[in-house]
Amino acid sequence: MLNYRLTLSGLLLASTMIGLSGVHAIAQAPADVPRDHWAYPAVEDLASRGLIKGYPPEGRFFGKRTVTRYEMATIIQRVLARVDELLSKKADKGEQPVKGVPAEQLEELRKLVGEYKIELAVIGTDLQKVRDQIGELREQVDSAKSLASSAKASADKAGGDAAAARKEVSDFKGEFNKLKEAFSTRSGQLDSLTKSNNGHKLTGYIQARFESFDTGRTSAFTPTGAGGTGQTPGAGGPAVGGPYDGFLVRRARLKLSGPITSRTDYGIQIDAPSSNALNLKEAYVNIANAPSTNFHLTVGQFAPPFGYELPASSAVRESPERGIGFSETTASTPMFRSNQNATGGVVTPGSVLPLFLNQEYDQGLMLTYNAPNAIKPTSKFQLGLFNGEGAAAGGIRNLNNSLDVIGRASTTLLGGSLDLGISGYYGSLPVRAGAPVAGAVQPFINGLRLLGGADIRYYSPWGTTFRAEYVGGVQEAAPDRSAYLENNHVQAWYFTAKHPLSKKLDMAVKYDEYMPLARKGILVGGLSRMELIRKTLQAGLLYQMDEATRFRLWYARGLTPYDPAVAGPLHSRLGFLTGEVQVRY
Repeated sequence: MLNYRLTLSGLLLASTMIGLSGVHAIAQAPADVPRDHWAYPAVEDLASRGLIKGYPPEGRFFGKRTVTRYEMATIIQRVLARVDELLSKKADKGEQPVKGVPAEQLEELRKLVGEYKIELAVIGTDLQKVRDQIGELREQVDSAKSLASSAKASADKAGGDAAAARKEVSDFKGEFNKLKEAFSTRSGQLDSLTKSNNGHKLTGYIQARFESFDTGRTSAFTPTGAGGTGQTPGAGGPAVGGPYDGFLVRRARLKLSGPITSRTDYGIQIDAPSSNALNLKEAYVNIANAPSTNFHLTVGQFAPPFGYELPASSAVRESPERGIGFSETTASTPMFRSNQNATGGVVTPGSVLPLFLNQEYDQGLMLTYNAPNAIKPTSKFQLGLFNGEGAAAGGIRNLNNSLDVIGRASTTLLGGSLDLGISGYYGSLPVRAGAPVAGAVQPFINGLRLLGGADIRYYSPWGTTFRAEYVGGVQEAAPDRSAYLENNHVQAWYFTAKHPLSKKLDMAVKYDEYMPLARKGILVGGLSRMELIRKTLQAGLLYQMDEATRFRLWYARGLTPYDPAVAGPLHSRLGFLTGEVQVRY
């Protein structure tokens, strides 16, 4: 199949052929093409020849949008119709054949028509007529070459006519060189424009790490191996109860995305970490202008629009993991106990699970509205309907007869220096009604989830970036999600700052706090809200070696005990060191 370079080169060739005729349509470049843009002359030239007309109703160009095959075929049809018109006029006036069009460029035009023959047939183009026109042009070129040869021969034979014959040959060469130069210039411009278009892309990143607890050589860890009854240890690490250090591939993401039609695009992302099974992260379809202009609809599995930390990619975050109250996995809290009892309804004292467990991605649909702006939308509104259970490595489907509503509104102020956002969550969580009765587990009930959030980012004039986020509300479940807890309130927040030390080296700090039991006077597993609170203080260095490779050295210190329900080593405040190399591709 022909590539886009051939397609655009052929289109430029046809445009230049028409340009040699000296006939132009009365049109200007679309209004949304900035006059100082490097591609403005090329767009204006194509518009002046009537080859591009813009999209209704305002006739905009949409320069960053990918052209569909049918749209390309429509432009080719306009070119061919113009060629037909010019040939007819020349035949009526008895003019000389077209000069200065090389046969190899006509061959490119022929290939172009062949590439789009299906689309041209659909929109009514007579392919045989096109072939005849190209054949006629080829004959004219041959005729022009013959005239040039005759002129040269005449110059050799007749000295008196030599000057005129040489002038004819020189004019032919000059015309050909002008055509070649124009073709080369326009081809280069559109080649650059093609590279900036959104085509099908294969992207991703790998995070290879070494992790270690700073208090590893204590009885909280088993450096000789432990766990299970098999031939190998069942407790992996670094983790309390297992080894205190080790290497791992935390994330190995691969994403394929791109346009399907002029209004529809897709995305598919998988993850292959060394500590878990291959799993699907994203699989979605976006539909533009649905239901109207400035709206788009997203359907499938994708990131829910709550806050900043949850939907933001881990490839751009300062810390290796999300804040405790905004995390989707227990891997973000190795300094704290986060497990569940195997029996439903039985509380594990001192254990706390993340607020958005497994909800980095979820299944549902979402409507997004971008406020109109000539250059860049500064306000966005998102509203989605989701299963509410998220995505897990083993797969997961809706677990209760309820769907969750998640929304977010965000805007940019102060010329892009200040980003603000508010979020809301209304849904339910299936949990056991209570502790087992006479050895029998109780049925599931839907605990209410009613959360609100706010986030802010500020880019200071001296280069420091500040970011903070808060979430609070009702989650009717115990801190370890083992049982229903009526009207339980939760809250979490974090603050982070990043400052450049040099062009490639940044320093960042973060404070993080999560309170899974925010109401006074309530005990879960014999512990109060202040005993179950989780706090960390973190800091690190980020070195961007090049556009793809980043090194991160990060230390997180737990400011509250690993397990507040027990005494001894497990009641220690643990520190966790991460060394990471990340490569984006």
